[in-house]
Amino acid sequence: MNTQAYFDRIGFEGSAKADLQTLQQLHRLHPRAICFENLDAWLKGVVSIRSENVFEKLVNQGRGGYCFEHNRLFADVLRSLGFQVSEHAARVVWRSFDKTRMARTHMLLKVSLDQDQWIADVGFGGITMTGPVKLETGKVQDSPHEQFRIGQDGNEFTIYVLLNGAWKAMYVFDTVPQYPVDYEMANHFVSSHPESLFTSNLMLGRADERERHAVQNHTYTRHTVEGDKAQREIASVEELLDLLENTFRLSIGSGIDMPLLAEKFANLR
Repeated sequence: MNTQAYFDRIGFEGSAKADLQTLQQLHRLHPRAICFENLDAWLKGVVSIRSENVFEKLVNQGRGGYCFEHNRLFADVLRSLGFQVSEHAARVVWRSFDKTRMARTHMLLKVSLDQDQWIADVGFGGITMTGPVKLETGKVQDSPHEQFRIGQDGNEFTIYVLLNGAWKAMYVFDTVPQYPVDYEMANHFVSSHPESLFTSNLMLGRADERERHAVQNHTYTRHTVEGDKAQREIASVEELLDLLENTFRLSIGSGIDMPLLAEKFANLR
C-alpha cells in the first residue's frame, strides 16, 4: 500500500492517524477525486477486485470504479493507517424495497473507533456518502452533502438518505463479516451477468464540493446540496468524453477501448 500515492490522488494533506478526524477527511475527499463508474463492466464484462489491481486502476491509472473497487481500496488504506475495519455485504433496495428479491451485491465497511462503530462507504453511485455514518439507529446524522439515518429490524440495518424532504432507503445490511471469496462471487455476477444493471447501463457519479454529478446512459444530471437540479441529454460521444474527463475527472486513455465505447454509447437505449 503506497498511502502517499493515494493521498496525492485524493488531495489529502497533513498527518494521518487512526482517528475520527482522519476518517472523516478521507471519506470526504475520496468520492470527490475518484468517481463511481462501471466502464469496465459495461464494455468488457470483467472487473478485478484484487487489491493490487484496484490500486493500479483507481490510483495509478486515474480511473474510477464501483463499490467492490472503491471500498476495497478504502479498506486497504484505512488498515494501513491502523484503523480496525471489517467488511460487510448489503442488499440494495434503492429501486425496490423488497429486500427478499435483492442479492447481496453491495460492499460497505464498518470502522471501530474507541467504543463507537462507523459505517464507511465510498462506492454507492450517485448518492455515495461523503462522510462516515455512526452505527446508531434512529438518529439523523449530517454529512457534507445529505442527511442520513439508520433503521434497525432485528439483526438487520437499513441506511436511509433524506432527499427532497423524504427518507429513501439505500440498502439493508447486517454486521456478519464477509470475506474476499464472498465478494468475488458477487462481483462476477455484477460485472458479467447479462441481467446485471452494470453490464447493460452506463453509470457514473461524483460528489463535488456543493453538488453531485451523475450519468445514466444518455442522461447527465447535476444536483446541488440546496436542492437544485439540472438535466440534459448527452448528444454525442464527444460530449460524453468531455464529461468523463472534465466533470468526472477520469483519465480516459487508461484501459478504455474508445471505439467500443463509441459503439456501445450509440446503441444505448
